[in-house]
Parts: sequence; structure tokens; C-alpha cells
Amino acid sequence: MRFRTSMCLATLFLFCFTIAAWSAPHLILAAGHTEPTPDNQSLSGQITSVGDAEFSVQVAKNKDISTVKFMVDDKTKVEGKLAVGAQATVEYRSNEGKNIAVHVIVTPTSGMNSY
Repeated sequence: MRFRTSMCLATLFLFCFTIAAWSAPHLILAAGHTEPTPDNQSLSGQITSVGDAEFSVQVAKNKDISTVKFMVDDKTKVEGKLAVGAQATVEYRSNEGKNIAVHVIVTPTSGMNSY
């Protein structure tokens, strides 16, 4: 009788442990990635400089004016033409201390589209 009771309790314990292990969320991270990718941010301002693979936007926030530099890569989508003096809305992500533009919408200063 004691053997049957101990086997039933051992089976019940094993069953509960198996269910608990299967119901726990599994986090599988790729090698080298220790944290999830942050969400994209956005800002608007006037373009102050344009280079081969970068541009800068002057942003006014609470009477403080700052210049933010963005890198452009092959995945960056640009609507309009990057030109000094034009207004731009930039959606970007930060990677290793650099701001990488994801989507840029440029509004020319004249208000006309240059497409």
C-alpha cells in the first residue's frame, strides 16, 4: 500500500513539474543580442547639413536649439530630397551611440514637392 501511494505521489509530482515547465515562457535570444531592440523615435526640424551618408537636423525644444546628426544606410527610406534649409521629419533608431535614419519625410522650404 505504501509503495502504491509513493508511486502515485511521485507520478503526480512529475506531472505537475512537466506542466509547469511547458507553461513557462521561453525566451530565445540570438547569439550576441542580449537586449530587445528599442522602438523607433522621431523628431522634426530644419536640415542644416547634408553629406554622402549623413545629414543634420536643427531641433528646437523648449527654447533650446540643438543639432542632431543622422546616418543614412541602404534601408533608409527618404521621401523628397535632402537639402539644406528644408524641413524634415525623421524616424530613427539609436545603435551604438549613432542615430540611424529609418524614414525621412522632407518638405521643401517653398512648400512645393520636388518629386
